[in-house]
Amino acid sequence: MDRHPTTPRPKGDRTGLPLPAPNLKPDASPPCRGCGAGGTEVQFQRQRFQIRACPGCGLRFLDPQPTQAELDHLYGEAYFAGSSTAAPGYDRYVDEIENHRRTFAERMRFLPAPAPGDRLLDVGASIGVFVEQARQAGWDAEGLEPSEWAASFAREQLGQPVRTGVVHREVAPAGHYQMITMWEVVEHLSDPAMVLADLHHLLAPGGILALSTPDAGSLVTRLMGRRWPGWQKIPEHLFFFDRRTLDRVLRGTGLEPFDWRHVTLTVSRRYLWDRVARLMPLPPRHWLPARWMEQSIRVNPGYDLMVMARRPA
Repeated sequence: MDRHPTTPRPKGDRTGLPLPAPNLKPDASPPCRGCGAGGTEVQFQRQRFQIRACPGCGLRFLDPQPTQAELDHLYGEAYFAGSSTAAPGYDRYVDEIENHRRTFAERMRFLPAPAPGDRLLDVGASIGVFVEQARQAGWDAEGLEPSEWAASFAREQLGQPVRTGVVHREVAPAGHYQMITMWEVVEHLSDPAMVLADLHHLLAPGGILALSTPDAGSLVTRLMGRRWPGWQKIPEHLFFFDRRTLDRVLRGTGLEPFDWRHVTLTVSRRYLWDRVARLMPLPPRHWLPARWMEQSIRVNPGYDLMVMARRPA
């Protein structure tokens, strides 16, 4: 379950191992978008976009970055209506709303219980499903969402307090939130370090940021090589984090990571079947009972890496 952006702001051998591939030669431009070092390596080419890797810090990023006009076109209502593994967007996002509720209800278990009056901000709140779950768990929760269509759906259809806008440190007073969440968002940001620094500013001392992102360094990623779905999300994914590079950017903004895990998603069998069918041959699913295909199933393919990080008290 991807999230879309909140600011306008590897190729393997035949087995998919190792990463990065040893036969790639450094290119003097552009520099790493994380540490600024030169000699970044082209790992994938797709149309006019490249996924590059920094041989120093290991960060992988998209080059060139999409223009603001391209991003504005990308994140409309159609983004939530349907997609393939190799295309931007979600697969029938609203139709899967009950499964999103189950996914986020499970994710709530990893967060601390709120004290009375504790405030939570969900960054990249989409249609407000996590805000809904957080409020049911006792948080004074609100969302921030750049898509006018999604934020309006959250307010009008689910009755959730989701503002239309992008995250920056002026969205609330300093130290306003005890918890900030950001599910499948950081990979969409054109300047993740700047946004994380803003979130540090918005967190109360001792407050927690919880985020998730596709894990570009997992065993599954290495085994799948270029077939890994995370490499296909171009141009919506601007960065491809693993635990090491995500830890580095969090600590660089003063946040202290303390809990890491791969999290489970709840999806319909239809959703899972369609996703797997785009990676390997499967028979057509029309002969399978429709009611059976719409039943929910929990999966944890090592795709979504979740981390919690604390602002020091």
